[in-house]
Amino acid sequence: MSTMSTNSFIVLPMVILLALLVCGIIPLLIGVYVYRDAERRGMNGLLWALVAVFVPSLIGLIIYLLVRGNYSELKCSRCHAPVKEEYTVCPRCGAKLRPSCPNCSAPVEPDWKVCPRCAQPLPEVENDVVPPVRPKDRTLGKVLLVIILIPVLLIALAIFILTAVTSSNVANGGPASLGQISFDSYFEKQEDSEIREAVEKWIDSFAGNTEHAYALMYEEAGDDGNTYYALVYVPGAGDSPSIGFGQSNGLWGTTLRLELEHTGNNGSLYCVKSSAKHAPDLKITVDGQKIKCDITMVDFNPVIVE
Repeated sequence: MSTMSTNSFIVLPMVILLALLVCGIIPLLIGVYVYRDAERRGMNGLLWALVAVFVPSLIGLIIYLLVRGNYSELKCSRCHAPVKEEYTVCPRCGAKLRPSCPNCSAPVEPDWKVCPRCAQPLPEVENDVVPPVRPKDRTLGKVLLVIILIPVLLIALAIFILTAVTSSNVANGGPASLGQISFDSYFEKQEDSEIREAVEKWIDSFAGNTEHAYALMYEEAGDDGNTYYALVYVPGAGDSPSIGFGQSNGLWGTTLRLELEHTGNNGSLYCVKSSAKHAPDLKITVDGQKIKCDITMVDFNPVIVE
């Protein structure tokens, strides 16, 4: 089975599972909110919750938000009974909710001077008025935020899973391979005098510098993708008894990992071959410590292919 088909076989069910989970969470949140809000307004909470959940594309929620404006959510500040805008007194406890005309009992506004119904002058202040309260509703904002964030998080999670699953470490052969060769063997086997001279100058340019690793990289274009050859020098890590090597093909590119032990040997080179769409990133560690690698792209293949 190819890598692509294997990745699809793993990723697709996970994405579908996450999508089904999200499709269940969002309607549940909407249903709970609509039920509680409708009950508070004296509406049929169960009926409106079913409408909001089962009418697709959030149309049910939109319909409910439009209809609920006709149902007051005001409460008496004294007994917390549901009241309406037009109520002048609370039907449960008798608290005076709005100013009224002392002559005809018609509801009036606090800044009115005369009753519009009977023309009776109105008192400037009514100390017995207890205005109704409107509960603060932050739940709708939270629900809408969740509706927006969950798809974004789902996409981000799917990308993360795809990146993780498509990463494959290969020891030797396949898309990447590694070989180690001493300086003497390299110059003995390198038949091209121009390449041999270029590599000698390259080594001389960083002689004595042990802080960085160095690499000469060559790109060879092909019909099925590019092949990259890298000649790598890691100060003090030649002839390493333990070598960790692998290639990770992720969403953001290809990474070559080379893990070595410090041996004090400065006389070895590492020959790397990698198949990748773009130039791979070299990550080199010595005794677990990451070392910066200075890569120089060249127009010749510095690697000795055996």
